[in-house]
Amino acid sequence: MSKYEILLQVCESGSISKAAQELNYTQSAVSQAVRSFEKEIGAPLFRRSRHGMELLPDTEEILQALQIICREEDHIRRAARGLTSLDQGEIRVGTIQSISYHWLPDLLKAFSRNYPNIHFELTVDGFNSLKEKIQANQLDCIFVSRYSVPGLPFLALDEDELMLAMPEDHPLSRKTAVSLSDLDGEDFILSSDGLDYEAGQILGSSHIRPRIRYQLNEDFATLKMVEQGFGVTILPRLLLTGAPFAVCARPFRERYFRTLGVAWAGDISPGGATAKFLEYVKTEQQAVCYDSFKDTELSAHDWRTPKRR
Repeated sequence: MSKYEILLQVCESGSISKAAQELNYTQSAVSQAVRSFEKEIGAPLFRRSRHGMELLPDTEEILQALQIICREEDHIRRAARGLTSLDQGEIRVGTIQSISYHWLPDLLKAFSRNYPNIHFELTVDGFNSLKEKIQANQLDCIFVSRYSVPGLPFLALDEDELMLAMPEDHPLSRKTAVSLSDLDGEDFILSSDGLDYEAGQILGSSHIRPRIRYQLNEDFATLKMVEQGFGVTILPRLLLTGAPFAVCARPFRERYFRTLGVAWAGDISPGGATAKFLEYVKTEQQAVCYDSFKDTELSAHDWRTPKRR
């Protein structure tokens, strides 16, 4: 462990003794690392008091630099492991909920048959959080929509249609397709990403103003609210597929789609195991995406998610 990581642990814990305990180091070793760094920069970093170790004013920029150094050191270590052997690789994958259900299990299962010693760390989250984590080098790649990651390298995998989800007995359920104008004045439930992404783009490009009554931070909770008759919402077909709620979904006559795929940090080239995984995803994308959508074509004038048992 580098002295910079030790310093960050002291900052986080606010105590030499706590930092030593967390790192399984002696207190003298941690104290020496702090003194050495302060001597190196020619200025104190902490105020020692009976309350512990407190960062001095105007040291935030130094702390941010230490965080960057530690992230890059971690990247170097992981890249070096990837250069020597794929058998020791680790891939930190971020994903939105729908892809975590329908795409990733098959991809990871097939990839792991060829590379059984590659370890995956999965994070399921919303667009905003995943983008922040990939930019902070806390994830190696993220499965998201193209619209959510402008400026990042992006491998498109498939199109996902945005649909209107409503209670089964809603008057609009009698239509085979709905129009955006049908939402005017309807009670509307915002899902996890609110109006920041595709649903917001659709509504913002029109003069349609549904009555936004509720906003939830989880998509399945949103569907439960729809099932209970609190309103309608716009969600992607991939998320609606197989969702255990008694709701009715209809496509828009105007047809709205989002492009799903995988992104990675623009300033860091994927290395080792991550590069191999991305190449595999690119090769297998057609089969995986086809399988996830092939049984959900809107061939009838009824498309409902299965009722909860």
